[in-house]
Amino acid sequence: MSVRGILKDITSLKGLGAFKDQNKVRLYYLSQNNQLQINISQSSDGLNFPESKDKLILYDSRGRNVRLNNLETIRISRHNGEYVMVYRVKKGLVSSLFTARSKESVNFRTIGRVPQISDTAQIVSDFKHHDNFVMFAGGRDIRILTSKDLVKWKMQRKAVLLSASGNGHYEIGAIEKIANGISVLFFQKFISGDGKSYYSIHAAIFDQNNPEKLIFKTEDSLWEQPGEWSHLEINIQPFGLITQGSRLISYWDLNGREILSIVHDQVKRVYTEEKSLSPILLKKIRENPILKPIADHFWESKATFNPAAIYDEGKVHIVYRAIGDHDMSMLGYASSKDGINIDERLDEPIYVPTEPFEFQNADTGKPIPLSPYASGGGGYGGVEDPRITRIGKKFYMTYVAYDGSNPPRVALTSIKVSDFRNKKWNWKKPVLISAPNVVNKNAVIFPEKINGKYVIMHRVFPNILIDFVDHLDFDGSQFLRGDFMIRPRISSWDSRKVGVGAPPIKTDKGWLIIYHAVGDDDPGRYKMGAMLLDLSDPTRIIARSAKPILEPEEYYENEGFKYGVAYPCGAVTLDNTLMVYYGGADMVTCVATAELSTLLNNLLDHSEGELHKLNIPL
Repeated sequence: MSVRGILKDITSLKGLGAFKDQNKVRLYYLSQNNQLQINISQSSDGLNFPESKDKLILYDSRGRNVRLNNLETIRISRHNGEYVMVYRVKKGLVSSLFTARSKESVNFRTIGRVPQISDTAQIVSDFKHHDNFVMFAGGRDIRILTSKDLVKWKMQRKAVLLSASGNGHYEIGAIEKIANGISVLFFQKFISGDGKSYYSIHAAIFDQNNPEKLIFKTEDSLWEQPGEWSHLEINIQPFGLITQGSRLISYWDLNGREILSIVHDQVKRVYTEEKSLSPILLKKIRENPILKPIADHFWESKATFNPAAIYDEGKVHIVYRAIGDHDMSMLGYASSKDGINIDERLDEPIYVPTEPFEFQNADTGKPIPLSPYASGGGGYGGVEDPRITRIGKKFYMTYVAYDGSNPPRVALTSIKVSDFRNKKWNWKKPVLISAPNVVNKNAVIFPEKINGKYVIMHRVFPNILIDFVDHLDFDGSQFLRGDFMIRPRISSWDSRKVGVGAPPIKTDKGWLIIYHAVGDDDPGRYKMGAMLLDLSDPTRIIARSAKPILEPEEYYENEGFKYGVAYPCGAVTLDNTLMVYYGGADMVTCVATAELSTLLNNLLDHSEGELHKLNIPL
């Protein structure tokens, strides 16, 4: 993947915290010159930090310098013209929290220890409740502590915000008094099965008259780290959050040597329950399903689903997966001038398994062999789930090749456009393009080269993978590697697995990707989402739908070989109408539509965020 906004190596530094003091943003970080020191860089916009020689000096309660090599985080608040710091130090596996005070925000002296908590915490600026200072602290939950003198602290018995998962961890980012309460912006960290950390940003508002009372929490995360980060061998973690007008800016430490900032726009929606992201929905047509099995056709008597679709010469050509009496998948053909009503449907399949990697011989005297890789009811394998892309004078078709027992793989074939139009099914001899012994599916080819390379997306559980290749003339000895990655999103509707549905559609806003996904909170159902990729760099996600754009709720998406499946394989545009073709319940073919311009504009509201360089001279 391409990593944007990551600085070149500079001298050692470590991010500690960020503090907005009126119209200035201060960034605190450790650097190593002749000795370890806490630097202060100041900015008016939160992004550009001119050179500053200011240093923060931290003393312990006896006036001695605090050992900075153990310092983890800093959070600063303001009280009656003075500044109060909550800082965390870690010795071995033990973390401790301390408070310190300063009159000029440069020389801080420790005044107390907070024994009940050991995670990042911050005091609410210029605020008291019943004559007590109030501190919000992170950890497995968010808790409140109170103090009369900033020295001795009492933890409230109940957490004010419980963790949504036992695997989650909260870290306080920024606390502000706002018109209707106390705003708490925080990071939530999850540890995945591979041991990596994944971060998202959330917000909550508490009652000023009763800080223990939660009055609002964002239903969804404000932002989640891009999936492609997980493919990097880096250690990236947040250390600060500030708000600037309608923007939220987060700060990140990269490998203890670099700093990133991320700008999150339209943060105003944090502060109101009424305002939400623009909806993105596909509308299912009344005529669904448009293709059903035909009992008299032995090859498609059981299922006709997961269709490829391509628009050519004034009609939509639909190439669909079919299963019949022999329980083997092959491909059928239908076409429609309006994209909905079928004008032509062939009686015979247009593509059948011919290679050893596509089928196993069926012994009619024996039951269908059991295999953990069987999908859609086809026990004897075959050719599954086609996707078609036109490049030049050829239609390239990717599909899943399954021999009935070994892991399914991606296969590639092609046909001349002229032959396809004349229904001369002279397909090129297929070739496997994914590695053996790895389940690989959902391959699509971009319709044009990008930076001189062909681009192929495919899926190895649970991620979408992206490859750039010099040519499409695979010879069976070279395979897709999966150089770049788009991951499921932790704690989102697409948290379990993701896969590309239709081949990418080029728009003026970016490459439109319709994808399917399964979430941990609803593991049995395949839903659809949408994302926009950068036109010149499709490894960069511009926007990604925060919620599903289509869910399997109709009878034809639940009554079939598999309950709760809406599985897209094709999409076309007719004027300004997007038409998505998908399989319902692994049995029938369906269509859903949307006004393309509206969908794109609404999708841009679901921005993934943007990385910016911080200019910090050392």
